[in-house]
Amino acid sequence: MATNTNLGGVFTTDIDGKRNSNVFLSTENVVGLIFDTSIVGGLEKALGEDTLAAQTFANGNVVELNTTKDVAEAGIDDTVLAGIAKYHLDSFFSLAGGTQRIFVSFMNSNEDPDFEAVELMQLASGGIIYQIGVWTGKPIAKKNMDGSYSVEAGNVCAKLEAVAEVLGGKVGITNYEGNAPLNMLLSAPILNEAVIDIKKLPDLSGLDMPKVTVLLGQAPTDTVHELMYAVNHVADTASYVPVGCVGAALGCLAVAPANESIAHVASFNLAAVMQDAELGFGNLVEDAENKTYAAESSFTNIKTLGYTKRNTYLHKNGYVFLVNYDGLENSIFFSSDQTLSTGDYRTLARCRVMHKSRRVVRRALLPRVNSNVEVDITSGKLSASAVAEFQNIVIEALDKNMVEPGTSKPQVSGRTCTIDPNQNVLDTDAIDIHYSLVPLGVTGEIKVTEGFSNSI
Repeated sequence: MATNTNLGGVFTTDIDGKRNSNVFLSTENVVGLIFDTSIVGGLEKALGEDTLAAQTFANGNVVELNTTKDVAEAGIDDTVLAGIAKYHLDSFFSLAGGTQRIFVSFMNSNEDPDFEAVELMQLASGGIIYQIGVWTGKPIAKKNMDGSYSVEAGNVCAKLEAVAEVLGGKVGITNYEGNAPLNMLLSAPILNEAVIDIKKLPDLSGLDMPKVTVLLGQAPTDTVHELMYAVNHVADTASYVPVGCVGAALGCLAVAPANESIAHVASFNLAAVMQDAELGFGNLVEDAENKTYAAESSFTNIKTLGYTKRNTYLHKNGYVFLVNYDGLENSIFFSSDQTLSTGDYRTLARCRVMHKSRRVVRRALLPRVNSNVEVDITSGKLSASAVAEFQNIVIEALDKNMVEPGTSKPQVSGRTCTIDPNQNVLDTDAIDIHYSLVPLGVTGEIKVTEGFSNSI
């Protein structure tokens, strides 16, 4: 007869207490890309008539693409915007890999001068996009009578900053409208001119536009020059818009944790899409007979610019551009991830970290809207337990979400949350909460001293 006991051992049963989690699905790597078709004469010229692309992107439709197969199925091929759209999307997926989230649309800035297409895209995505790239033929600056270059009020950078502020608020001002903060990456010509002097580039660094980053540079290949010539000769009047590198920048952001700069040399080598770089402007000479740029054209290869020129004319003027580093062959990187600001939000990484914290704190606090709050019966102010409860909500949300998923790498150096207990919630029906983040530092420069010694 079989024994009525079981084989010995230690056995465990899991139980689920159905406790809620403060870990939210992060969308810090979701990006968008908008192509301005004004340079070629509008959407019909860019997308064609009765084409798959024309149907897919009609009336400014926003479409999410996740793989290169999706690009083809959306109708984006070498004929759409003279091949510019496919080039940047190919660059994006080459660097980011498949199964990424990129929202794409086409607009015409002659009909949408304030770039409201940005707001349309963010709203269509449900507010989850952290960064949108804009490729446009609208120049950033104008050439003055004395030959200098200047940026005027209402320029394309200002328009992008304004629409981003609608979505995410303005620094120092309480935002009641948009809760979908994002940063803009602009790919645009400095001037719509055949000759551009790098020494005259306008200084954008002091524009106080923390939501805008201006990108310069492209691959110096025959393919890119053919694309550049084609897109600038669709309309009756020739233009001089660089192909740019916005697809590559978005590809880096699609895999970078919120705290990481796209200029991180160890993480973001652009060799998969380019092994050399040029600015895309300088002295463009046309060979109309062969429908190309003449051999004597100068696109300003980055290797012709030493550190001082790069630093003086490009970096200190606020531009993010493609660079090489001596000793690293066939490798190209972004120079920095700076925005057009010199304050707390002077880099994309700083902005992305704050945008992420804002989303996770807001999500954690939303369930407490219109809830009861205990007050101190002797003072009528917030009770100590209520203060502690709300502080814990904020701190827990930050601690559980501001860490790279699957690792122990923090995205901030520290955090704090303060709540003044002397708030008269009985009269105001409101609670003021303040939280602060200590960001991670960045090794923009590493300075080394070398020399000989008599002994070690």
